[in-house]
Amino acid sequence: MKKILNQWGGATGAIFNYAHFANDMSVTLIVPLLPLVKAGLGLNYMQSGLLITAFSVTSGFSQLPMGWLGDRINRRMIIAIGLLGVSLTTLAVGLSPTYYPMLLILVVMGIFSGAYHPVSNTILAGYIELKRRGKVIGLHLLGGAMGCAFSPILGGLIADKLGWRFSFIILCIPVLLAALLILWKLKLSERPHNSGGLSQTSISNGTQGAKTGLASLGKALRPIAVICVLAILMQFISVAAENFIPLYLVDKHNIAAAHAAMWLGVMRGGGMAGSLLGGWLSDKWSRENALYLAIIGTGPVLFLVTILPFNAVFVVMFVLFGVLAFMKYPPFQTLLVDIAPPQLRATLLGLYFFFMMEGMSLAQPIVGYFIDIWGINQVFSAIGLITVGLSVVTLFWAIINRSSANTLSTSSD
Repeated sequence: MKKILNQWGGATGAIFNYAHFANDMSVTLIVPLLPLVKAGLGLNYMQSGLLITAFSVTSGFSQLPMGWLGDRINRRMIIAIGLLGVSLTTLAVGLSPTYYPMLLILVVMGIFSGAYHPVSNTILAGYIELKRRGKVIGLHLLGGAMGCAFSPILGGLIADKLGWRFSFIILCIPVLLAALLILWKLKLSERPHNSGGLSQTSISNGTQGAKTGLASLGKALRPIAVICVLAILMQFISVAAENFIPLYLVDKHNIAAAHAAMWLGVMRGGGMAGSLLGGWLSDKWSRENALYLAIIGTGPVLFLVTILPFNAVFVVMFVLFGVLAFMKYPPFQTLLVDIAPPQLRATLLGLYFFFMMEGMSLAQPIVGYFIDIWGINQVFSAIGLITVGLSVVTLFWAIINRSSANTLSTSSD
C-alpha cells in the first residue's frame, strides 16, 4: 500500500491534493451559484458574466508575478499567503451587500488566487521523477477537480437551506485550514528530481532564481507550439460554456437554480476520473497522445450536450464532457514542466495559467453579451459547432504529425 501511495506522491502529494481541493472549491463557487446571485442582486447576463470576469482577469494576471516570484523566493510562504487571501475574500463575498462591492472583492480574490497553481506544480515537479510525474500531477489535479465538483454540490445544498451568502461564508473554512496545513505540516523531505542540478533548498524555496531567460523557454516550447495553441483554444471555449451551464440548465431544461448548481457538480465529478485518467495516460502512453485524445473527444461530446433533451443520454454526455475537460490538464501541465528548465518552471507555469485564465475571462462577458442578444440556446449551439471544428483540426494535425514522425524515422533508418 505504501508503495502505491508513493507512486502517487506520498505525503507531499496528499497535502497538495487537499490544498488544491480547498482552493478550487472556494474560487469556483461563484459559477454554480451565479443563478442565485443573479436573482438575489437583480443582475442581467452581462453583469453576471462580469462577476466571473472580475475574478478570472485578475487571477490570470496575478499568475505572472506569482510564477516569477516562485522562481526566486520561498514557495511555501507564497502558497500559504495566497490560500489565506482566498479564504478571507470568499468570506467577504458572502458578506458583500450589493453588486459593486462583490465585484471589487472578486478582483482581490483573483490576485490572491494566482499564487497557488504555478508554484504548487513547480514544487511537485521538483520532487517527482519523470516516470511518475504525470500520475502525481494528475492526483494533484484530482484535488482541484474534487474542489470544482464539491463547490456546486455543497454550495447548492447550503444555499437551498440557508441562502447563497452562507455558501460563501461556510466554505471559506476549508481553504483557511489548507493555508495552516501548508505552513505548519508541509515537510519537503523527499529527494528532489529536478534534472538540473538544483539543490533541495533551491527547489523548495525558489532561491536559485531564473538564470537563463525567456529565450530558453521559447526554444523549449517551439516543438509543441501547435498542440499548446489547440489545447488552449479548446479550453477557452469549453470553459466559457461550462461557466454558463447552470444558467443553461435553468433556461433550457427548466431545472431549479439550486439543482442546476448541483448538476454542475455532477459534471465536474466526471473531472475527478478525468484527472486521474489523464495523468495515468500521460505516463503510460505519452503526454502528447493523451492530450490529443482529450481535445479530439471534447468537441463531439459538447455538441451532443447542446442538442440532446434532458435524459439519460444527456447525463452520460454531460459527465463525459467533465471527464474530457479535466483530462487535458495533467498531460498538458506535465508536458510543460518536462520541457522547462527547473529554475524557470514556475515562470513558465505562470505564463501558461496567465494565457489560459485571461482567454477564458475575456470569453465570459462576450458569451454573456451574445446570450443577451441571441438567447442561450443559440449561443450554446454555436459553441458546440465551434468545438467540433477544433476537434477535427486537432485530429488532422495529430495524423500529419504522426506521418511526419514516421517519415523522419524511415529516412533515418
